[in-house]
Amino acid sequence: MNIPELPKQRRILALALGSNIGDRVANIEGALSYLESNSDIRIVDTSFLYETRPMYVLDQPKFINGACLVSTAMDPQNLINTIKDAESRQGRLPGIRNGPRVVDLDVLFDDSNAYNLNSVPGRSLTVPHPKIHEREFVLRPLADMMPHFRHPTLKSTIAELLSRLSETSIQQILNFPAHSRNSDASNVVWTLRSQTFIMATLNTTPDSFSDGGDNENVQSALQYSTDAVEAGADIVDIGGFSTRPGSYFVSEEEELSRTAPFIAALRKGGLKVPISIDTFRSSVAEKALDAGANCINDVYALTGPPEDVAGTQTTDISMEGEVRVSDNGAMLALAARWKVPVILMHSRGPADKNKDYSKYGGNILEAVQDELGIRVHRALKAGVRRWNIILDPGIGFSKSIRDNVILIRDHSQLTNSRTEITKPSECLPSSPSISLHNFPTLVGTSRKRFLGHLAGREETKISPKSRDWATAAAVTSLVQQNADILRVHAVNSMRDVIRVADGIWREQYK
Repeated sequence: MNIPELPKQRRILALALGSNIGDRVANIEGALSYLESNSDIRIVDTSFLYETRPMYVLDQPKFINGACLVSTAMDPQNLINTIKDAESRQGRLPGIRNGPRVVDLDVLFDDSNAYNLNSVPGRSLTVPHPKIHEREFVLRPLADMMPHFRHPTLKSTIAELLSRLSETSIQQILNFPAHSRNSDASNVVWTLRSQTFIMATLNTTPDSFSDGGDNENVQSALQYSTDAVEAGADIVDIGGFSTRPGSYFVSEEEELSRTAPFIAALRKGGLKVPISIDTFRSSVAEKALDAGANCINDVYALTGPPEDVAGTQTTDISMEGEVRVSDNGAMLALAARWKVPVILMHSRGPADKNKDYSKYGGNILEAVQDELGIRVHRALKAGVRRWNIILDPGIGFSKSIRDNVILIRDHSQLTNSRTEITKPSECLPSSPSISLHNFPTLVGTSRKRFLGHLAGREETKISPKSRDWATAAAVTSLVQQNADILRVHAVNSMRDVIRVADGIWREQYK
């Protein structure tokens, strides 16, 4: 046994996470919940999640793997005891080495310490983990959080170790938890970058810019959703409060009546695809999740509505660093608690205002990266998992026609850059490290006003429903730019556009 005298103050550790039995993400979440509920361990940051082929023992199901950073003052023996207890509580039983497991938690790093602990049979611990350098399913999640951390004994950074491995079939995934409405429901796992996913737009409002009044009753909403899924939609987004310029005020009670009962009816009617709730109100989101939704789509990125929206007054606003917040953190806390995917959209308040980006020299991509990055950092610090965050550049929200065009034409640059918003460190970071690299993206261009202006015909300038051909052009560009999810109204026709574009740009021929 070789254990250094560790300081009593809190340390940062990196843990590997894995599961290949049952609801794999739920198993990982259950173990993490146990750690935080039964010890002084606090989760500092999380990676993306990846589906990986088994290593060492090949005849077993694929794993979902990830990693997290935690803070603790526990001594190593109590730490490993708590981790093993977490695995047991999730149902892990003794089995063959490197074989199938309900959940697997491994200590990878303990700050920059190196030690061996083997005084208790079955509860030994070697730090750093001796096989980090050969495991892509460990290094890739670590690189999401700490690419510049230098391995204490190998003296290479995580990014350098990863670059030395040959690429495998590891694939980033997005998990939609089993919704709460039906005990027989199962989670839905998307393999990102394998195809472009289609979000169908279901507005149960009388005044939405394109389909206002089309789906105000449950029967028409159910018909639209059923038709959309049959046509190829992968997710249905339901909203009860229009955010178009000049839209009417909608009370909380009215928005609730337009969303949760509709979602419950869709689930009762047999809809199995994910459902996202398009709202900025935490009360509406929670009722929707209770009714069967399993994703949150928030145009204000978990900050609450700005002034002049939904009755918000200047006195309702508080500052959290650089972020203006109007809901006392209620939506942020909800997203962290429910652990569902959450779409963070870039906006600056009312859609037709605040278009001055002179602070960024007019560089709209830099502006969106910076302003979204600050909100991502806030979400991660509050406990929202990195693997649950989807980014939306907010086409048509506080953007000029030129801004919208640039964000479509150069969309891949939004998340391709490894430029870090927080300062890089060779130590284990004690708060989330942020670049927008590899975050999945959603984009909504469907039938928006700027497309009508670009098309140049009087009809397209006036009638949103006449803009489907214009939408097809934008959608094709976004597939070429590797957008992950596209939000559309006319699923039947846009499905063909997206699948053909996938065939051309992603070489998907199914």
